[in-house]
Amino acid sequence: MWLGSAGTMDRAAAVLFPFYWKDGLPWVLLTQRNANLKHHSGQVSFPGGAFEESDKNIKHTALRETQEEIGVIADNIELWGFLDGLSSISGFYVTPFVGEIKDVTCLDIDNNEVERVFGVPFAFFQDHKNRVKNKIRTPAGDRAYYVFKYKDNVIWGLTAQIIVQLVDRINK
Repeated sequence: MWLGSAGTMDRAAAVLFPFYWKDGLPWVLLTQRNANLKHHSGQVSFPGGAFEESDKNIKHTALRETQEEIGVIADNIELWGFLDGLSSISGFYVTPFVGEIKDVTCLDIDNNEVERVFGVPFAFFQDHKNRVKNKIRTPAGDRAYYVFKYKDNVIWGLTAQIIVQLVDRINK
């Protein structure tokens, strides 16, 4: 458990920010969550989910969830590192791990959790013209959030925030 921004205890979770290579260029693999899920239904996200007591550590959570959601085993993932954890509006403290899926032809999608998967060239996220920053007023004050629109896909919320964190870190 983590102390969240609202002073509540957030549940630990992890995601994989998965890269793969296409035509010699880095692409990002994203999922669209099943519309029937309790949290963030229908939204674009990274593979991931909540820490379970059987997980050895939070890294194991990211790898386990990736296997459960899109069928990629840990041996097919090369982890490169991790980013700063973030609190979600649904009460999770999410640790993003960054890595490469060595073979994206081996996907086995769990349709109970994932509606579909798709790729976005990483260069799209690196182009600041594709990053829209919006503001919303909340009881805790004004908050900013990012939105990316790629073809018919809207990428926003925590997923967009994680993407912005990595792009900004690379640009420093």
